[in-house]
Amino acid sequence: MSVLSRGQAKQPDTSGTIRLAALDNDLLIQWTACAGCTYRYQMQGIDSDTVGYDFPVARYTNLEGGTYQFWVQTFQNNRWQPPLKLRFEVEQTLTETLWFWPSVAFYGLLLIGAGIYFFLLYNFRQKLKMHHLRNRIAADLHDEVGATLSSIAISTKLVEKKIGQQAPETLEILHRIKTDSQDTIQSIRDTVWALNPDNDSLDQLLEKIRSMAFQLLTPQDIALEFDNQIPPNAPLKLSMEQRRNIYLIFKEALNNIVKYAEASKVRVEFKIQSVEFWMSIADNGKGFDTSQRYEGNGLKNYQKRAQESFMEVILTSKVGEGTRLELKAP
Repeated sequence: MSVLSRGQAKQPDTSGTIRLAALDNDLLIQWTACAGCTYRYQMQGIDSDTVGYDFPVARYTNLEGGTYQFWVQTFQNNRWQPPLKLRFEVEQTLTETLWFWPSVAFYGLLLIGAGIYFFLLYNFRQKLKMHHLRNRIAADLHDEVGATLSSIAISTKLVEKKIGQQAPETLEILHRIKTDSQDTIQSIRDTVWALNPDNDSLDQLLEKIRSMAFQLLTPQDIALEFDNQIPPNAPLKLSMEQRRNIYLIFKEALNNIVKYAEASKVRVEFKIQSVEFWMSIADNGKGFDTSQRYEGNGLKNYQKRAQESFMEVILTSKVGEGTRLELKAP
C-alpha cells in the first residue's frame, strides 16, 4: 500500500506506524489493483462499518488527532484475501488538546476581571475627583460668597443705625437689602451643607431636617411631633440632588405652614416604604382648596424640585382640615 498526505508520500516507521502532522488532513491510501476484484475497507475510529468499493483507493480528510487502524481486503477467486493493515497516528491540533479550552476560559475570565477592575478603579477615581470638587465648591461658597454677603448685611445694618429716621425711603431699601442678604446667606449655607460629602448619609439629612423644623416652629409656638421610623445607618442611598431637594421641599413646606396655615401642631414622619424613602408633613391648620390657583411659587416649587430628582410629591388639603404633603423618593 502507498499513502499520500497532501500530495506527499508517507512511510511507516520501524513500528509500522505512519505518523501524520496536525495539518496533514488530506489522506489518500492506495493498494494494488487486480482485474475483476472488489474491495472492502474500514478506518477504525472513523468508519462505523466496512466500506465496499470497486477501486483500490480510500480517501479521508480532516482527521482529528488520535490513533487509527486501517485495513483493506480484496475479493478475488471467490473469496476474501487476508487483510492488509496500517496504523496511523495523527498529531493533535492546538484546539484538540485538553488544556486549550480551559486556558481560553481562564484567559477570558482574566480579561473580564481586568476589565471590571479597571472600570471600578476608573469609577472610584471619578468619585474621588467629584468628592474633592464638591469640597472645593463648598469651601469657596462658604469662604468667599458667604463672607461677602455677611459683610453686606453687617454694613447695611450699620448704615440703618446711622440714618435712623432721617430718610425713611432709604431705610426701607436698606432693610430690604439686609433681608435679601440674610436670605441668600441662608440659601448658601443650605447649598454648602448639601455639597459637603460629610453630609451624604441619610442620618445626616434627617438630623438637619429635625434641627431646622425646631428652629422654625418653636418661635411660633407650633408643636412639633417628629416620628422617624428609619433605623440608623439604613442601607437606603439618596443622591446629592435628591437630598438637597428633599431638604428644600421640607423647608418650603414649613415656611408655608408658618406663614399661612395658622396651625398649632405639625406632625412629620419618615419611613422606608417598598424600598422607597417616604416623608410626610401634616398640619392642623386652616387648610385651603387645592383646586384653586394661588399666587406665589410655593406649590409649583414642590413639583419642580420633585421632578428634578425623579421623586413624587402629593399635596392634599381641605378648608378647615389642615394640609398634608407626602414625598416619595426611589
